[in-house]
Amino acid sequence: MPKSKIILTLGFLIALLPVLGFPNSWESFFEVVFGLSIVLLSVMISIDRRLSLKARVQKRQARKRASIEQEIKNQSNSNPSL
Repeated sequence: MPKSKIILTLGFLIALLPVLGFPNSWESFFEVVFGLSIVLLSVMISIDRRLSLKARVQKRQARKRASIEQEIKNQSNSNPSL
């Protein structure tokens, strides 16, 4: 299950806790656990996005570097006097 759906489900459960009839101590415990889970998943999503963005930038730079190297090879092959 994607992390965003898990966060949505946890939020829904937090909203339902008062209606479910748990004792106050259990309700408080579940609120803390669900809340911390939402925070943890949100941080993980943020880190995943940053890492994927960084990977895309590195791939783009590698492709650009390879095309520049290929261009240099083509120019040196067409101009053997240099």
